[in-house]
Amino acid sequence: MNIFKKKPIFFVRAILVLTSSVLGYLIGKAYWHNDLLSYLGLLFGFTIGFIVITLEKGMENISTKKILSGGIGLFIALFIVNYLTYKLFKTFFTSGITGYVSYAFVNFVAGYLGLIIGLRASKEDFLPLGKLKAFEKFHPNQNYKVIDTSSLIDGRILDVAKTGFIDGIFVIPTFVLHELQHIADSQDPLKRVKGRRGLDILNEMKEDKTINIEFIDLDYPHVKDVDAKLIMLAKEKDGKIITNDFNLNKVALVQNIQVLNINELAKALRPILLPGETMHVLITKEGREKNQGIAYMDDGTMVVVEDAIKLVGSELDVIVTSVLQTSSGRMIFAKINYEKEQV
Repeated sequence: MNIFKKKPIFFVRAILVLTSSVLGYLIGKAYWHNDLLSYLGLLFGFTIGFIVITLEKGMENISTKKILSGGIGLFIALFIVNYLTYKLFKTFFTSGITGYVSYAFVNFVAGYLGLIIGLRASKEDFLPLGKLKAFEKFHPNQNYKVIDTSSLIDGRILDVAKTGFIDGIFVIPTFVLHELQHIADSQDPLKRVKGRRGLDILNEMKEDKTINIEFIDLDYPHVKDVDAKLIMLAKEKDGKIITNDFNLNKVALVQNIQVLNINELAKALRPILLPGETMHVLITKEGREKNQGIAYMDDGTMVVVEDAIKLVGSELDVIVTSVLQTSSGRMIFAKINYEKEQV
């Protein structure tokens, strides 16, 4: 009983196999009038039902667009064979079992080729058709942005979304919401704070009328990894992934899915400072080297100021002497602007 409650699809599959088996038995009994051959028809019907279920389960990892394109290719190929090509080659088919086998073989080959061509077709192949006004409604550009958990916990996605620089629909799938809730209920205080922050950011995005956000009740039970689910959803929606996760970023790019990384955006928007420019900073602590003071810009960039060790806690104007870009970030070296301080 629990099986049917948890997996109603199991019940549907069982009905399919049973129906296919009964039909196979009835067809065998009607045409062959032989009990032994009737049971052979039952076995044949059962096999057909099993094959159909196997194909259906195999399509769980295929996006809806691919299934539709494959179905269209299959339909076109069978239509051509049955209504056009067969008339040209009907002289090659004989009556009896040989004719039926030949006809079935041609249909099988044509259907297979049409299915493969449809599955391999990309959206670019249909681009000229999609540009026609008559077909625009069949190919709406929803411009989906799938948000992962790391972006919500980071929180900067809210400010970016408010600016309007990222357009389209922000998609929050069920499995991301569950992961965020799981983190918020964690026994680890740090994880719990992060999870609650992510939920707060999500609630603010939902309440903001300028942000187009959509919650999708969708999951992939056969896939355990959340990153893999995000990639499958992005493929199905033909969308982009918003993330701060380095590994997810790399895996998505390998699978030709565009990624919008908030860290890369922040890095690109850092102000460009050249030697000789002045800036106002707060010396917060001593530096590693002798007489150095350390300050930080609003984006977290470290500023090393010469001869500022005795000015910790003071605000002053400095002159940029050099900028060093490292693998961990950017460092700015500066000296005190004594002329400005005297004024």
